[in-house]
Amino acid sequence: MDPQLLRSIWPVFSAETREQIQAIGSKVLGLEQSASDREPELLPSLKRTVHSLKGSAASLGLEDIEQIIHAIEDGLAGLKPDETLARGMVEAMLRGLSAIETALGRGDAGETPAVDGVTALLASLGRQAPKPRVDEDGLGANGLRVLEALEASLGRLVAPAVPDRAGAVRTAVERAQALKAAAVVAGAERVVSLAESTALGFMRMEAGGDAAGVAASEVAGALVDLRAALEAVEVVKEHPAGRPLVAPAPRVSSEKPASTASKVAPVDSKGGAADRTVRVSVKTLDSLALQVEHLVAGRAQQGRRMEGYRAMTDQAHEVLLHLERSASQLALSGGGSALEPLRAGVALMRTLQKRLLEQAKEAHRDGEQLALVAQVVRDDLRDLRMVPASQVLEPLRRTVRETASRLGKDVNLDLFGGDVRLDRRILDALKDPLLHLVRNAIDHGLETAEVRRAAGKPAEGRLSVRVEPRGTRIGVVVEDDGSGLDPARVRATAVRRGLMTQDAATKLTDAQAARLVFQPGFSTRDEVTATSGRGVGLDVVQSTAQRLQGAVNVDFVPGEGTRFTVDLPLTLAAALGLLVRTGTTVTAIPSDTVKRVLRLKPEDVGTVAGRVVARMDGDQLTFLSLGEAIGLPRLPLMLESGKLQTAVLLVLGDERVLFAIDEVVGQQEIVVRSLGRHVQGVAHLAGAAVLDDGRVVPVLNAPELLRAAKPETRGAGPEARRPRILVCDDSLTTRFAMKSLLEIAGYPVVTAADGEEAWGVLERSPCQLVVSDWQMPRLDGVGLTRRIKSHAMLRRTPIILVTSLDSPEDRAAGLEAGADGYLVKREVERGKLLELVRQLLPASS
Repeated sequence: MDPQLLRSIWPVFSAETREQIQAIGSKVLGLEQSASDREPELLPSLKRTVHSLKGSAASLGLEDIEQIIHAIEDGLAGLKPDETLARGMVEAMLRGLSAIETALGRGDAGETPAVDGVTALLASLGRQAPKPRVDEDGLGANGLRVLEALEASLGRLVAPAVPDRAGAVRTAVERAQALKAAAVVAGAERVVSLAESTALGFMRMEAGGDAAGVAASEVAGALVDLRAALEAVEVVKEHPAGRPLVAPAPRVSSEKPASTASKVAPVDSKGGAADRTVRVSVKTLDSLALQVEHLVAGRAQQGRRMEGYRAMTDQAHEVLLHLERSASQLALSGGGSALEPLRAGVALMRTLQKRLLEQAKEAHRDGEQLALVAQVVRDDLRDLRMVPASQVLEPLRRTVRETASRLGKDVNLDLFGGDVRLDRRILDALKDPLLHLVRNAIDHGLETAEVRRAAGKPAEGRLSVRVEPRGTRIGVVVEDDGSGLDPARVRATAVRRGLMTQDAATKLTDAQAARLVFQPGFSTRDEVTATSGRGVGLDVVQSTAQRLQGAVNVDFVPGEGTRFTVDLPLTLAAALGLLVRTGTTVTAIPSDTVKRVLRLKPEDVGTVAGRVVARMDGDQLTFLSLGEAIGLPRLPLMLESGKLQTAVLLVLGDERVLFAIDEVVGQQEIVVRSLGRHVQGVAHLAGAAVLDDGRVVPVLNAPELLRAAKPETRGAGPEARRPRILVCDDSLTTRFAMKSLLEIAGYPVVTAADGEEAWGVLERSPCQLVVSDWQMPRLDGVGLTRRIKSHAMLRRTPIILVTSLDSPEDRAAGLEAGADGYLVKREVERGKLLELVRQLLPASS
């Protein structure tokens, strides 16, 4: 197929194929059940879907995908309706589908959608790979296509991680040998020699290591020469039936291909389209949703302008009364020449008032109509974006099967809530977190069959994933019946990886220790495996939940199992926000979590078991200052002076917490916007919103506030107690290097480019330690040190000067200025910085 045409069709084909692969995988797994336990139409519908996908791939000339799907079709052809599919064949089919998904990802990135290890996959499916064919009469053009595929194979093989190196090598060798065979027929001796060298080079790359690197260099040189040789080949004649090796031309077939972008919708006898659906890109939906939310927010701004119209009308009425009163008094006193102009002014003002009233009524009517239209459009768009949760749940069946098979474990997966509908943006964002949670449960949570039998459990582990509607929110729960978290092991891992000291780890409760698994870089694995052990996974779950205005929690029972719960909104569209003031700060709280706003008397608040509680309707609820909960300076509560205290009750599921506030400012529609990466670590912030008066206010993450308010997670939580470090250096490279070193050790870090900027940071927010360069513009490190040490509130902050100056005089000058530590830059890489930071931070606390 013409590459340009393929690129235009590819987005439709890719999206449709992913849906078909998901359906095929689910139905293949269903064939493991006995015929009495499965739907009668399961096998026929599976065959239809496979046949449709095969025809679609063939119509686009995607030979690798077509061969694998053809092999799956052959494996299903002999299966009778009352038979089950063998376990080995199921796993082979799932591997083939995963390989196709990988190829689709390459196609999405603009690469050739080739499948690695086609020969091995076809062999596992019981089908011989067809001998490579090439259009012998079109060596120049078709050879260049083969060359592009070989270049893509080389690019994959030199990547840091190659999932199936042997399969990728075999595919490349087959293509090189096919090119050599075609060159022999065409009599192109130079191409024959270079193709043979290329095949031998790829063979030497299979072992990996240094030898593969040398071989890759040789292959790259051979491919450069091969391109020149192919471009020099003259095509002797054209053959209409020619078939290129990588992308064969479309062929006419009796098979019914799947719908593509070039297929025309059928028309019924009345001239209307029989298919009333259309595919819309997610990017277009996102843009449309944003504009609709701006339209709704604009309606709120128009409402404010209506208030302005009413105020102007009232003022005009007051002016008119004053003018009429003045005209009456002037007439009683004899009038004179000023009376007639004044009466004319009164008449003009009366006309102006009438027109202003009419304009205000029309604006109000138009505003109401606009609000109605905007609401209907927004509701329709929300329905358009809402998709069933099964789209993210069903692919987990293949993930569980493949992961369990690789780890040698027996796992039974239960899925619930597939019919719950939620925002497509949330669904897409949930894919990776769910994948990590499921793999984590199988690898870390569920035991092997032998261990489970010894513990008196069934040999087969149980894993459930469910989506639960919770009003305007949803809960995604991943639960296993494995060994449960081991808090002692988690604490030991945190200390070993430098996330905290032994003393701090000992003080953690079990619930606090459990939340350490969400820290970046945390893993209890000592060895690196394909499934886990790289310290990447559960931190993705937490960051995704926070980005989606939600929270994640973990519960466990040692020896019985672990449950992860992700709480999220149903949609990310605009919602009502309650505006509250704490001190001078106005924040927005999503109204779906606000149950009540009330006033508390001093006698309503007391202390139980060391924590502050408030009595409400006979219950004792946790009572906190909202300002302190979000990190604002502590201000005295109204209760402390005997006055009534305004409080807001936040409710999410069974969790209820009262937060003290100063005032409720109002309520309005808000559109939450991301604040960017620089504040993504602030758990209690969901984003920011622009109010109808132009003010920008932070939007609070209510689920995270409720989670942090739990007695078992409050106070000494590891996230809250990690001291923050300010790194100041005018060199971006040095600044980034020190920041990365400290963050890997688990410290929150803020940065500044010179002393003046660092001083501004310290004035706005507290830092427990400063690491500063010596020589910087505006204010150098020594000047910054003197300024900090002379400040009444900051003088106890430890300061480390890092510089390339290594003379005794320079060290003395730095220490004389008040620096608590002095490092030469070359010592930073040797671990001296972390060692000095750990020595100084206990003194700062």
